[in-house]
Amino acid sequence: MSGKRDYYEVLGLSRDCTMNDIKQAYRKLARIYHPDVNNGDPQAEEKFKEISEAYAVLSNEEKRRQYDMYGFSGNLFDGINFESVFSEFGFGDLFNMFFGDTFGSRYSTSYSTRQGSTRKMFKGTDVYVEATISFKEAAFGVKKEIEYNVNENCPECKGKKAKSDSGIATCSVCRGTGKVSVSRSTFLGSLITTSTCQNCQGTGVIVKEPCEKCNGKGYIKVKRKISVDIPSGVNDNDSLRISGQGNSLGASSIPGDLILNIKVKPHLQLKRDGNDVVSIIDISFAQAALGTKLNIETLDGNEEIYIKPGTQPGSKIVLKSRGIVPLNGYKRGDHIVYLNVKIPSDLNEDEKALLKKYAEGRGELVFDGKIEQNHNNFFSNFKKVFKN
Repeated sequence: MSGKRDYYEVLGLSRDCTMNDIKQAYRKLARIYHPDVNNGDPQAEEKFKEISEAYAVLSNEEKRRQYDMYGFSGNLFDGINFESVFSEFGFGDLFNMFFGDTFGSRYSTSYSTRQGSTRKMFKGTDVYVEATISFKEAAFGVKKEIEYNVNENCPECKGKKAKSDSGIATCSVCRGTGKVSVSRSTFLGSLITTSTCQNCQGTGVIVKEPCEKCNGKGYIKVKRKISVDIPSGVNDNDSLRISGQGNSLGASSIPGDLILNIKVKPHLQLKRDGNDVVSIIDISFAQAALGTKLNIETLDGNEEIYIKPGTQPGSKIVLKSRGIVPLNGYKRGDHIVYLNVKIPSDLNEDEKALLKKYAEGRGELVFDGKIEQNHNNFFSNFKKVFKN
């Protein structure tokens, strides 16, 4: 979105313009760049698309406020009925023709017919598949064999939907072009708009003798297995789009895409924080006070770490470049080890005596081992004070 021109600049307006100014500016520019006025000139079409998109956003008060505050934010176009916006000018069909790829049309490319005309090809539907990988595979990337069901062109009719070529007739409505033109009056005068032929659904042909193998659909369901490179740094619930590996709708279509939803299995000891790996290690009071060496699990295997004497609870040790390889990057994150000093709750009498002696030597006040009695005595004295 960053390559777009400012919408106000596109329409030649200032940011304090009124809704009437926006409508008048669009009307003026549309007269200049409308495709039918310019005999289908590609540059005029692109300009018309640009001013139409700017008008669609700025003529919507809520979307205009959003654009003024955040610019080309990710959800700027959510909730806009573009076709309805342009219908007031008689541009509904032009919207479908020009903005389909940008806002989710079923069309994606074009091809030449026997008559030499050009029409849009249908795009098949996308296939959604879930792939589960380990924490380590997500960190470094992995090649996975993905098996799934998909619609492929029928091998019997080659996707043509008919038993033979003789069973296919040219559509009498669009005469094989897959498109129909309609003349209508707009503020520009009499203009011609083009839409998909509903008689043949844009294929340009009518099937008279359907293929028996695919029942005239042009495709059959098969099991497919492909190898997919899952890049390093993917997160749980990330999606990968593999172009052209989705469903086909027959010879008059191009395949949809395979959408691979990634599920990352959680690790027992390791967690992810951005491109860093985090782990929490429990150490005893004695280990924290006197220091120790421990083996911990990392993405690269077990590694020995040194815990210095006098380590405090919540301290951390950073293992540089032991983290995750970022998506589309190369410099790994770090592995951060947080140290949790565990206080024992099941001391025996000898251990209590030793700790009590240690506390006395440092002049520290501790319970004498009769916590319940001390607790009760405190509240008993507290009550006496208020009674008096």
